[in-house]
Amino acid sequence: MQMPSVSLVIPCFNEEARIERMFEGIQQFVTVWESDFEVIIVDDGSTDRSSEFIPNNPVFIALNRKGQIRYIEQENTGKGGALKKGVAISSYDFILTLDADMAAAPIQLLEWLFIRKMFHPHEILIGSRELKTSVISEITYRKFVGNIFNFIIRKATGLSIRDTQCGFKLYPSEVAKILFSILQTKGWAHDVELLVNGNKLGCSIVEMPIIWNAIEGSKIRVLRDSLRMFKDVMEIRKRNKIE
Repeated sequence: MQMPSVSLVIPCFNEEARIERMFEGIQQFVTVWESDFEVIIVDDGSTDRSSEFIPNNPVFIALNRKGQIRYIEQENTGKGGALKKGVAISSYDFILTLDADMAAAPIQLLEWLFIRKMFHPHEILIGSRELKTSVISEITYRKFVGNIFNFIIRKATGLSIRDTQCGFKLYPSEVAKILFSILQTKGWAHDVELLVNGNKLGCSIVEMPIIWNAIEGSKIRVLRDSLRMFKDVMEIRKRNKIE
């Protein structure tokens, strides 16, 4: 199989306790990916010691010597805003967005490549925790809330996707740069806007199996963020005149 070039874009906010885990996942990927790649870590205004630990990690130092990793710091905007920055400066043919906690590790791209044989320029692949072939370790109450939220999304937007919120998504670079350049939702509901606009662009959106291990220390606060996400989804619906 021909491996394409890929940019890994990782948003980071107060990940001090999980930086070692993040770099373990990156190192696994580096050892198996046989094509050009880059890692872009966007620190979205962390207030802990992330800015001290990340550039001093041995994996970061080794990749930095080869020009294969970048660490960008910005004021806090939200996860969508951090991804928007990373995608804008990415260089390669495909862009993988994933979470810093490595709940889904980038090495899983190999499995996706084995399944699809190649990645297509008008196809967005998204990890889905709702597929029977996915292997999921998830916190029960978060799964319950997530299922309710996904039901609301399908009703509000017309998306048939069963899991919009998994952070592990692969975009063709040209598509990603268009979608993120027009992205208005900077918080947790940014995925919904990206997929709604992806549909409008005529992209094929394919849910893919994922190995997902829920990691303690999630930044999501269920009640507060669910209400915000609901509000954002309704605004996305209104902007796109979805009936």
